[in-house]
Amino acid sequence: MQDIHTILAEMTLEEKAGQLIMSSFVGRNTVPDDMVALLGSGAVGSILYFSGCNVVDPVQLRDLTEKVQTAARTNRFGIPVFVAIDQEGGQLAPITCGVSIGPGNMALAAIRDEKDAVEAAYENGRITGEELASIGITTCFAPVVDLCFEEGLPVKDNRYFGSDPVRAGKLGAAFIRGLNSAGVMSCAKHFPGQRNVDIDSHFELDILPGSVADMMKREWIPFQEAINADVSMIMTLHAGLTAVDPTNTPATLSKPIIDGMLKKNLGFGGLVVSDDIQMKPIKDKYGIDGAVVKCIAAGVDIIIVSGGVSEANAYIADGVRRGEISIERLDEAVRKVLEYKQKFIRNEVPPHAVTDRVCASADKLSTIQRCADKSITLLRNSTGLLPLRSVAPDSRIGIVRPSMGRLMMSDNTNFYQVSFKDVFSEYFPSVHEYSVGLEPNETECLGASDWAFMADYLVFCTYNAYKWPAQLKLLDACLQYAGPDKLIVVALRSPEDLAILPENVHTIIATYGVAECSIRALARTIRGAVQPTGVLPVGVGGGSIARGAGLTVS
Repeated sequence: MQDIHTILAEMTLEEKAGQLIMSSFVGRNTVPDDMVALLGSGAVGSILYFSGCNVVDPVQLRDLTEKVQTAARTNRFGIPVFVAIDQEGGQLAPITCGVSIGPGNMALAAIRDEKDAVEAAYENGRITGEELASIGITTCFAPVVDLCFEEGLPVKDNRYFGSDPVRAGKLGAAFIRGLNSAGVMSCAKHFPGQRNVDIDSHFELDILPGSVADMMKREWIPFQEAINADVSMIMTLHAGLTAVDPTNTPATLSKPIIDGMLKKNLGFGGLVVSDDIQMKPIKDKYGIDGAVVKCIAAGVDIIIVSGGVSEANAYIADGVRRGEISIERLDEAVRKVLEYKQKFIRNEVPPHAVTDRVCASADKLSTIQRCADKSITLLRNSTGLLPLRSVAPDSRIGIVRPSMGRLMMSDNTNFYQVSFKDVFSEYFPSVHEYSVGLEPNETECLGASDWAFMADYLVFCTYNAYKWPAQLKLLDACLQYAGPDKLIVVALRSPEDLAILPENVHTIIATYGVAECSIRALARTIRGAVQPTGVLPVGVGGGSIARGAGLTVS
């Protein structure tokens, strides 16, 4: 890569604009010819990987990344690309095998001791960063630092650190410092703050109701902490914020929100990256051509335009020619992108031996497991059932669980291949696993009831039962056969399930997710190999169970 001053002086408008475009493609072993052409011409400056489109395992992804960078460096300035992925841990980890997947934000926030929680967040960031760096990935779109503060609404997402802005800020900053230590770019998201509401910004435009004073005391504390921790990127949210921009223009396209509030007021000097501009609230109203121009004019530095759009850089260049984007604004964004590329992109992708040695190493898996162990939260143990230390060799442990479906767009738990039976068999001699649908049917209920009758202990798992109430009907049926004294109920995903469980359930646990480390932590806790010490990082049931709830057992 040449000198930045020289590059800027010689670039065409289209080449400058290309540095501001992050695109994607479908391909696991080769880069499609059309993307090779876009990279070579400088029309695309960054690539975003998706689980279903690009990922098999770390070595395959390392080889694909090498091909991406080889294609990119054929542009006339030899400029490499940012290669990004949303490897958050918990419910969103596109690389699902061969790496150390952490328990996720809500689980980390459930660690009782704040010092331990901050250390765990740092370690999760560091481990994720080191593994991504060994693959050649330059950018991790994590952590999510949005707050789950609407405690009167069901907690639908486990990507939050919880409802305490100060604690969320500390944990987010620690995760960022961990990524930074590995030389991988971090990204706090989604500014100005995604709410815990039934509005998915992939499909609808949310309007944030808070005043600037409210946001400064709540939503923006974690973002400010991220900035203080030297976060590389902040991702925007497709939502309006009336208090800052009365037109309710989505933040991604709003100069008062991006340039005025994020850059000038909060003092962010890194790269502002948009969420995918192909999302419905943006594309339907503004069109891709109009949206990319408004993005750059608003202060966004990199625009995610997922696959299928090859003219995005031309749209921006035309916007400059029409005077809708100043050349100064364009050059400012391009210069910043090139500076970060000089800082974070290595000349070569690490060799296979490094990928093999770094990813899912024993020490990394052990560290991740210790973090998950500390997150398990015991909410009821009224009959003293736990821990099950004295289990007879012929005792049967039955596990009834719903299938791990993809419940929202930012979710790939349906790709996780964890076997509850295999994990629990590390700690119990006789384990049987029975899977049902999210809304169990009559046949599934009959099969589960059989296991409730035959098992000596039954681990009954819910998976957002607050939304799929047939799971509670199945629980009632199992209670008739298992009885409360041999039944352990586990809220696998949303802790909201804790608030709707009946009083005659005597033993209740929350895991905050289904990453393998969380399932192993669950088995270890039930067996008594580790002590449950987690606490709820958010209130549930309209406040009926408060933030901070959680028992300990010696």
